[in-house]
Amino acid sequence: ARQHLKTVLPSAMKGLALLSASCILLQLALADEPLPKILHSETTENYLKQYGIAVEEHFVLTNDDYILRIFRLPRPNAPVALLQHGVLASSWCWLVNSPDKSLGIVLWRMGYDVWLTNSRGNTFSRNHTEYKPLLNQKFWNYTFDDMGYFDVVANVHYILQTTSKKDLTFIGWSQGTTQMFIAAQGPDRDYLNSHVNLFVALSPVSYLTKQTSLLLSAARKFRLGVILGKAYPYDVFSWSELPTLGSFLCKVTFGVICEITVDVVCGRSSVDNSDAILNLAAHFPAGTSVKDLEHYEQFIDWEHFGRFDYGKTGNMEHYGSPDVPLYNLTNLQMPTALFMGSKDTLADPEDVKRLMKDLQGNDHVVYSKEYEDYSHLTWMVGLTDEWINDLKVLMKQYNPVTSMFSEVLV
Repeated sequence: ARQHLKTVLPSAMKGLALLSASCILLQLALADEPLPKILHSETTENYLKQYGIAVEEHFVLTNDDYILRIFRLPRPNAPVALLQHGVLASSWCWLVNSPDKSLGIVLWRMGYDVWLTNSRGNTFSRNHTEYKPLLNQKFWNYTFDDMGYFDVVANVHYILQTTSKKDLTFIGWSQGTTQMFIAAQGPDRDYLNSHVNLFVALSPVSYLTKQTSLLLSAARKFRLGVILGKAYPYDVFSWSELPTLGSFLCKVTFGVICEITVDVVCGRSSVDNSDAILNLAAHFPAGTSVKDLEHYEQFIDWEHFGRFDYGKTGNMEHYGSPDVPLYNLTNLQMPTALFMGSKDTLADPEDVKRLMKDLQGNDHVVYSKEYEDYSHLTWMVGLTDEWINDLKVLMKQYNPVTSMFSEVLV
């Protein structure tokens, strides 16, 4: 037996040494990976093939009959991460940077079962059981309020039912964070509190009185919601409409906005990768409703964070009160991590301070950090991975992966 141990132990040590060396070589190979160019014709499935990642398409029916498309980067039986994009974006935003800085790919390599959701009305979620988006204006009668009340819980419930998991991590960017802030105080909050192990808010958007986004500022100044509602009754800010929309906006804003680019909506900073921004632009903007834009206008006009304002008469019909119901952020009852940028023009640091004041004393806020020079876009297109390293720590604490495979790649 002793002789057998003497034989086995050196062999085992050699095996561990080889495994360790392989890990180091793989980590070096993954560092600073090249950034492929993404074209508008590129599909999610074909793009991810080069990284050996399979893609599944799933369709989710909401309680108000919208049909949402989700792209899954499958790892059966692994912990689940749901990634919800921001305003005018799509699931592509999580894939446009180099693989070591694209969160969808990073989390999959860490060993997570990754689900990339798409908001109603964007490129991938233009279906309804009754209304056709190019024929029925009723399809476009929504804002992020409806996304919060209907889309969030529909996605979470479907994903958990499909994976047979008890909970997941919800990572939202921009409007994706607004959706969860709304959902977390809505009628399904108890379900979400039980089934979301961590809510990660990248550039949390609530109050908007201090924002300096060129698009939203122009929307307020020129009342673009009303103007666009008449010119584009069905769809607005779709990629295919960019040439004509740019010319139209140039006229009605007297030259303030003559094209819809990522910069016009979100701004940028010195730590953003220009090539990654071009990749994002290949599928940006992905479209939304005019009413969604109008809701943002209201946030800029009034210092509140509340539901859509229909006017006193309309509010009585919708809410039973002449006043707009406000969202109650004190109802946030799930572990929440806030990631903020010092150069964010849409989720301005001053507006975020007001959000933080509302959340002051809330023990469910487990992490908050402002990242120097980060713009509204840096989470998607940044040259730095500082925030990703911080997120990895949180993920390992609240939704850990135990497989050896994750240890090799992280």
